[in-house]
Amino acid sequence: MASAGCVAGLALALAPTPEGLSPGILPTAGVVILCISLWATAVVPEYLTAVIFCFLAVTLTGAPPEVVFTGFYSTAAWLVFGGLIVAASVQTTGLGARIATVAVAYFGRSYRGFLWRIVLTAALMGFIMPSNMGRVLVMLPIFLSMGERLGFGPGTNGRTGVTLAVAAGSIFPSFGILTAAVPNVVLLGAAESIHGIEITYGEYFLLNFPVISMVNLVMLPFLLAALFPDELESASAPAASAPWTAAECNLVLILAAALALWLTDQWHRTSPAWVALGAGILCLLPRVGCIPPTSLTGKVNLGPWLFICGIIGMGSVVVHSGLGDLLAGWLLGRLPMQPGHDFSNLAAMSAVGMIISIATTVPGEPVIAATLARDISAVSGWPIATVLLAQTVNWSMVPFPYELPPMVVASRMAGMGTGQATRLLLALTLLAWMVTLPLHFVWLRHLGYFAG
Repeated sequence: MASAGCVAGLALALAPTPEGLSPGILPTAGVVILCISLWATAVVPEYLTAVIFCFLAVTLTGAPPEVVFTGFYSTAAWLVFGGLIVAASVQTTGLGARIATVAVAYFGRSYRGFLWRIVLTAALMGFIMPSNMGRVLVMLPIFLSMGERLGFGPGTNGRTGVTLAVAAGSIFPSFGILTAAVPNVVLLGAAESIHGIEITYGEYFLLNFPVISMVNLVMLPFLLAALFPDELESASAPAASAPWTAAECNLVLILAAALALWLTDQWHRTSPAWVALGAGILCLLPRVGCIPPTSLTGKVNLGPWLFICGIIGMGSVVVHSGLGDLLAGWLLGRLPMQPGHDFSNLAAMSAVGMIISIATTVPGEPVIAATLARDISAVSGWPIATVLLAQTVNWSMVPFPYELPPMVVASRMAGMGTGQATRLLLALTLLAWMVTLPLHFVWLRHLGYFAG
């Protein structure tokens, strides 16, 4: 698939432009197809694909550098940059391991109770560790080790349940926390760079957490226990707690201050990005920080930062070339959307988002959707901000593991195939269509987001 996508993309990028099309449309479409193929198949690291996109966009599409490299000066990129430093701090200081261990120190003899605590811990970690992948990498080894002591060895349903509880618990509830997942941050950057709309942490949290996050948080343990039933072989005992270190204490204070500023940004109007960047700087400062400054070049993985910069730049190039308008004109003529039919409009937009994410993976979907937002607004009668914010529910409609890189990584770390993850994702997709989407619609209407 990757080879075919690359060949098709290059052929399209180098083909002569038909009469009636602007010169940049075919090259842009070719570069986008090539990069989406690489992102979807993961044959090269996602950050390398982002660099490849920037190179091809500058050399083939005719887009000016200030458009191609929009992502590097977007607030979303610096939110991720600061978040990666915080994530490295949580892992290096041992705070993440302490939280995970204490959270399930004692839970009796209930397998479902064990899964519920894992999911809850993973979800709550989203408030202090802004990286899905980071949370999986920190918590999965801890919980797998606990599971083995309880009889969940390789090949057991219990091990599968534990693995997917960490992965899905780190991913799906985090869609309601602006700083906690890559798609959220991509949406933040696309809304700003394409439409000039600023999304605040508090507004995003109020809109998405009460329905999208809570439905996933409550239902995940039940689905896991039903799909992968097992029983504990022994009850757990409370683990001895090591003394707190100065680095952990400093990090807790930094995180508490950052979270307070994020939750109140509707009043002080400081972007979540600058709060995250400030927290990252404090983590690196001597004496007041919690990790050495050299960690920035040694322990902080800047790959996700490059990916965010590239994917936001792609959205800007698509809009600049006119490809966004072309796609919108083709798509909107086939969508059953009209003013006043808000639920069917939301369902149609969700179906489109689900299809787009199958082609682009979930982190890439918000950029493509953002390029269509103005035209969808005109057809549906919704404000552009509503079109952008209403798409979050799409990310719970993910039938295949490759669409969520942390899910694939968790499966590989646990030594299991993706078949079990696919079973869970299909169940979650059905849940999203039957429960989350209707509830999300009611909540959006209650908050007044469908008013023109």
